[in-house]
Amino acid sequence: MHRAKHAIVSSVAVTLASSLLLAACSATSTSTMNTPWSDVAGQEWHLVQVKDGNGTLSPTETVMATATFSVDGMVSGNAGCNQYSGDYEQSGASLGVAQLAMTRKFCVAEEAMRIASAFSGAFVLVSSWDMVDGNLVLKDSAGNVVIELTSTAP
Repeated sequence: MHRAKHAIVSSVAVTLASSLLLAACSATSTSTMNTPWSDVAGQEWHLVQVKDGNGTLSPTETVMATATFSVDGMVSGNAGCNQYSGDYEQSGASLGVAQLAMTRKFCVAEEAMRIASAFSGAFVLVSSWDMVDGNLVLKDSAGNVVIELTSTAP
């Protein structure tokens, strides 16, 4: 009887701990894939972070980057100091961006050149999108975040 009672208490404790852990994980970020693409298209998005090799880059006060996805399948914006544009295809959670055409101005700030290079490189890796805590999150085929954008201007 004592062993049975101990097994039940242990089972309840494990279930409770598992439930709390899952709740904590889900509370850290809120994915809202029920967001329609029409809420994304047509507005200017501002860079939060972009994957650059094994690290990430974030904009600075003097180096901003943006993206606007038009309803006709074009993405355009500023990649730090150069303008870019390219085609994209979106269907459900899938998103593909073609190679971008970019101006080739000399960027005085080295950080601007790094962001421009990372931004254009990351866009071609994009295979899906999601809305997480109000931010537009672009992911590669493995589900890794390659670009995160916000609708709020810094």
